[in-house]
Amino acid sequence: MELEEMQSLWADLSQKIEKQDKIQKELLMEITKQKFRNKLNGIRLPEIIGSIICYGYAIYFMIRFSELELWYNQLFALLTIAIMIVLPTASLASIKAMRSVKIHGDAPAEMLDKFAKSKIRFWKVQKYGMVLGAVLLITIMPPINELQGTSEMMSRPIFWMLYIPGGLLFMVLFSRWVYNRYKRVILASENMLTELE
Repeated sequence: MELEEMQSLWADLSQKIEKQDKIQKELLMEITKQKFRNKLNGIRLPEIIGSIICYGYAIYFMIRFSELELWYNQLFALLTIAIMIVLPTASLASIKAMRSVKIHGDAPAEMLDKFAKSKIRFWKVQKYGMVLGAVLLITIMPPINELQGTSEMMSRPIFWMLYIPGGLLFMVLFSRWVYNRYKRVILASENMLTELE
């Protein structure tokens, strides 16, 4: 075998190895992208279900708003409608921002930076959600009771002594459980992006 043939074979072999490396890198990026999105679906799907429920209640209050006779129930209904539209919309938008990190197109440092910013936004929305959830706990009951014709139940002090503390306790426990679950999902997603560096 002559030197020129060996150099030609070596060059061909080098090109094939470079192509394989490129293909493997693209395949790894695609797998990571799919795993990343699947991992964030652990947050996205429950939020979509919760958003559908919130939008459903908002529509219910909008349709039956004219049946509310008491001015404060009308005010509570408007506040409830606003919370049930704004909060899920903001939550879904923040999740979309996290999922829209371009794994294949951006440099790893840019990906982590974009993800970190969208993660901060997501946590802010979740914190506002916890506070507004407590407000919703109070504002939703009077209009619902009037619409269902069970407003005498709310005039009993025992209702408020059980409903408010019990509702708040449930919200705190449920929020902590959701927070810890979401935290694990986001940490795992962030670790996937870190491994690409």
